[in-house]
Formats: sequence, C-alpha cells, structure tokens
Amino acid sequence: MSTRAKKPRRSRMNADDRQSHQPGERATAWIAMLVDAWSELRVNRLRILLALVGIMVAVIGLTGALGAGSILKDTLIETGERQSGRTATVSVSLSPSNSVTPQQQLELLRSLPTDYGVSDWSIVSSQIGTVLTPQNRHSVSVTGVDPAYQQIYRVPVVQGQFLTAQDADRLAPAIVVNDKLWERLGSPNLATNPGVTFLVDHHEQTAVIVGVTANTSEWDEPLAYVLNEQLSLLTASDSIDSTRLSMWVPEAIADELAMQLSTQLEPLGMFTSRDDWAKDNAAAIVGLQWAVIAAAAGMFGLGALGLVNINLVTMQHRVREIGIRRSYGATTGRIFLGVLLESVVATFVAGFAGVLIAVLLVQNPLVESLLRSIGVYEPSPFPLQAALIGLGAATLVGAIAGALPALTATRVQIVDAIRY
Repeated sequence: MSTRAKKPRRSRMNADDRQSHQPGERATAWIAMLVDAWSELRVNRLRILLALVGIMVAVIGLTGALGAGSILKDTLIETGERQSGRTATVSVSLSPSNSVTPQQQLELLRSLPTDYGVSDWSIVSSQIGTVLTPQNRHSVSVTGVDPAYQQIYRVPVVQGQFLTAQDADRLAPAIVVNDKLWERLGSPNLATNPGVTFLVDHHEQTAVIVGVTANTSEWDEPLAYVLNEQLSLLTASDSIDSTRLSMWVPEAIADELAMQLSTQLEPLGMFTSRDDWAKDNAAAIVGLQWAVIAAAAGMFGLGALGLVNINLVTMQHRVREIGIRRSYGATTGRIFLGVLLESVVATFVAGFAGVLIAVLLVQNPLVESLLRSIGVYEPSPFPLQAALIGLGAATLVGAIAGALPALTATRVQIVDAIRY
C-alpha cells in the first residue's frame, strides 16, 4: 500500500521537474542556435560577405530612397507653405464696398477668429515705406502683421527674433527685416539695437531692428515686418494698401469654413479663399510618395532575389556538413532553424549597416547646405520609419531567403554526406 502510494508521488515530481526545466531548456536551445549561426557566419565570412553585399546595397537604396523621398516631400511642403501659408490657410481679403466703411470691415475682420474659435491668425497689411540711409532713400515693402504670422507662413528668422505682442509697448516701433534690407543698411549688429529711419509724411520716424529673416530668393526686394498697431507710424497715409486676414485652421474643415465665410462676407465686399499650397498640390505629393515607394521596392527586390539565388546554390555545397550534423544527432528542426537563423542574423547585420550608410548619405552637412541654398531652413531629420522599414525588410528577406535552403537542408541524410 505504502509503496504504491509513493510511486505516483515520485512520478508527479519527476514530471514537475521536467516541466519546470522546459522553459530554461528552450532558452538554452535558442541561444545555442544563435551561437551556431554566428559561428557559421564567421567560418564562412567570405561567402557570407559576397552574399550580403547585394542585400546591403539594396537596403541602402530602399532606406535612402524612402528617407530622401520623405525629406523631399517635407521640403516641397515647407517652400510651399512659406509662400501661401500652412495647411490649411483660409484668407479673407478686403475690397471697397458701398454697404460698410473700411473701418467697419477691419473691425469685422478682427472679430472673425474669435467667432470661429481660431487661435492662429494674423491681419496682413502691405504698404510702401521709405527708408533713409546716408547714401540714399530706399522704397521698402512694409507688412503689418500679428505675432502668429511667423507660424502661419513659416518665416525663417536667421538672426534675433520675430515680433511678439510685447513689442507693441515699445516707444520706437520694432521691425524685422529681410536679408536684402539688412545688407543695404550695412549689416548692423542686432546686439546694439540698431535704428532705422523712415520718412513718413515729411517727418522722420525711428524703428529698431529686432530680427532678420532669410530671403526667399535672390530676386527678393527689401522688406520689413511691423506689428499692425504700429504700421501707421512707418508708412504714409496715402501709400498703397492691401489688407487680408489669414487663419490657420484644420485641413478637414478648411473648405467648408471658406464656403461659409464666403456666403456671409461677400455682400460686405470681403472675399474668402483657401490659399494654402496643399489645396492644389496634395495629389502631386501623393504621386511622388508612391513613385518613391515603387522605386525603392524595385531596387530592394533585385537585391533580395540575388540573395535567394546565392543561398540556394551555396546549400548544394553544404550537403557533407549537414550530413555530419545528422550523424551527431541533430534533429530536423534544429537543422532547419540553424540554417534559417544564419540567413536572418546575416541579413540583420547587413541591414543595420545599410541603414547607417543611408542615414549618413542622406543626412550630412553637404545635403543640409544644399537644402539651405534652395530656401529650406527647417530641414527634416531622417525619418525613423524609413530606417525601421529598411531594417525590417532586410530581416524579412533573410527569413525568406533562408527558409528555402533550410527546407533543402532538412532533406539531407547521413548517407548523402558519404557521397560527398
């Protein structure tokens, strides 16, 4: 009775011991297979190197094309938004009306952002001013803006800062000038709070330069920005004037808002439009993205096909090695995973190297200098998504390219090793 009672207990303990050791044994087996795969790569490094050159070049092409395409897209968007406003910008322009006075139009214009819950907006008033220098007089385009103008139109400030709400309290108006006007004024040091003299209705008015913006092109004319509250201090009362309200709103509601405002304001001589660059160029951006993806996939596919062919041919010369492993007790699963992991580990390393090279090629000081030369002052970082896609694609191709030779290896028998 006691003997029979002890046996099941001993049997259960043994089963429990085996079950408790199973996770550890599995982990050890995986580690052993990874070590074997790495050892195989080291032993056959010349063959592996030749096999992986193609996949590394393919990863460079894939990652570089995706990264460069993403940066090119951001570049097109930035240059477009600097010209016509963020995605999406809805503008309301003033024109003469018999039903309301210009002052009433302007008051209505200022109330619209609050009425529609828009937080980023700016009144934009363009007039002509006259700047006095020791050598000459210069006609300058003076643009009255609100502080949010810089964000809406992505104005690149290369020195100092853009206008803020606190600048309205200055006794001498604060202005931001472009590079062209700054050079004509002798490139003064902003740390000295340089003053600029404007001729306004036969009297002089001094303004202080607080920032310098980059030129959009070599053909830019002298330009100055000032807060709307101080615009009248720098320009003559009879200067050419055009005024509009620019509002940065979510793209999903931009068209509907423009139509609603147009219906409401057109009878009052105020015309509404959606002005941002993306309105007419969104399809071109999507087409560019698909073209880049297709080109990158094509380049990567050629490299992957070459790796598959090399692995299949190489397996024909490893029959003796696989047969010897069989003779030492290697199971079919162990052989399959061993050959598969060799390919996966190798392509992962090649993919990692390819991604690093692609990042260095696409994002380096020379490329950034080239982008700045064409007016891009907010260069995008290399997209993490492109790097992950390149690394993931290399690993996936390694699995596919290793699976076929691994299946071939599982069919090798001990007797096949004797024939070789």
